[in-house]
Amino acid sequence: MVRDKDIQSERDLVRVGRKAFDDYKDATLTSLTAYSLYWLHQWQLARTIEAIAILNWRLFPEKFSMVVFPEYPDAFRTNRSLLQMQPKYRNLLTGAASKGFSLNARGIGIATALASQLGPPKTEEGQALGSTPRVVRAPVNIDRPRSLEPERGIARLRSSKLYEKWSSGTMTERDLIPVPALLGIFDHTPGTVRQRAMKQLERNAQQLDDRDAERFLGDVRRAFPQALIR
Repeated sequence: MVRDKDIQSERDLVRVGRKAFDDYKDATLTSLTAYSLYWLHQWQLARTIEAIAILNWRLFPEKFSMVVFPEYPDAFRTNRSLLQMQPKYRNLLTGAASKGFSLNARGIGIATALASQLGPPKTEEGQALGSTPRVVRAPVNIDRPRSLEPERGIARLRSSKLYEKWSSGTMTERDLIPVPALLGIFDHTPGTVRQRAMKQLERNAQQLDDRDAERFLGDVRRAFPQALIR
């Protein structure tokens, strides 16, 4: 591993150019952050939240810049993706904010797979800042049960009658019956299970940065609080 001559310190990250949005618009925030972490490691730079947030913003501004002030990075969004990459969630990295982060074998597999599609980072002038890595297959952890992929959860949400009514502006407090179907539960399901199912959908929406789904779930919580506790 050789430090790139154009990236000698964290301050040089501002020289990294953006990737074309169409090339990464369908990628999750966690996989994009894994890509950034991989290259920070290749350049032998500190893998702090600050450095990751800057590189995320430089590479993927449409997903990691502040909404009102796109000329600045959204460190909160980077921090949220790092939390989702922890072992108890997606299991892609180790470390903490106080010590820095490192991809594990699974995270390296996801990062190199994405790097094979996007290529290495480049300067704003188009000069490559590394070479495309060999894809490393992410290991399958047979001891760890797979959770529902976020995409599947949100796809089910968007196909629900309740989401259809919400999208058309016709959802009312009388639309209580479709709530169990939205959560994938039965009418007699205990409140603790209902809450868990709702929180899983909310995590899915956050992981995919699906703001419509987040707003919808917030409106469901406000309109049907009784459906989540009985």
